[in-house]
Amino acid sequence: MSAIKPEATERTKNIFEEACCVENMEAKFGKTLSPEENDVKRFILTQSPVLGRIPSIDEIKKAFTQYQDEKMDAILKKLDQYDVIHLDENEKTIAAAYPFSGSETSHTVTLKREGYGKIYTMCAIDALGVPFMFQCDVSIDSKCHHCGESIEIEIEDKKITFLKPESTVVWCDLEYSCCAATSLCKNINFFSSEHHFTEWQKENQRVKGHLLQLNEAFYLGKLFFENRLH
Repeated sequence: MSAIKPEATERTKNIFEEACCVENMEAKFGKTLSPEENDVKRFILTQSPVLGRIPSIDEIKKAFTQYQDEKMDAILKKLDQYDVIHLDENEKTIAAAYPFSGSETSHTVTLKREGYGKIYTMCAIDALGVPFMFQCDVSIDSKCHHCGESIEIEIEDKKITFLKPESTVVWCDLEYSCCAATSLCKNINFFSSEHHFTEWQKENQRVKGHLLQLNEAFYLGKLFFENRLH
């Protein structure tokens, strides 16, 4: 197969703008966060692939000993309010720190960078955004959301150099409610073919969203995550 590059089409730009209207992307990009909130966000995101999981709240507090526990709790609640992270119901654990998941998902990303390893991402587009976020090569292991067939992706120098099956597509769901972790992320998935997406859609009837070719989903991953750490 020929290498697949992220394709900046008018359609993908419009989908990105539509997604930004659904989610509070200004906060996710750090534009509306305080310097302290941005520092904590950056720590969580950069430590996650090192640990192979999202840091615990205790680990975050130990890294920021200059803050009293009450201040750190307030910062984490603000990040949760902005949907930069998603706290569990008891606010004791970080269930999601986009693009990373605090629990097992269908999407495993291996970062090919010294000191980094494997970690679960929240959705298919999150997985495709990791190489842009960390400026490194990655491999993605996922599965078709309809039939469970294995999906393998290798990304080198920000190009998809291996894809199996080559007919893989992505459903970009835009039915947002409460937060991305409990709505969008569960439904943004890889499918082994357009036919398998159509079969899945017959039973699930997702209305608000777009079926993407992989070069389009790859570009959205770039837009969502390239500047996430800045």
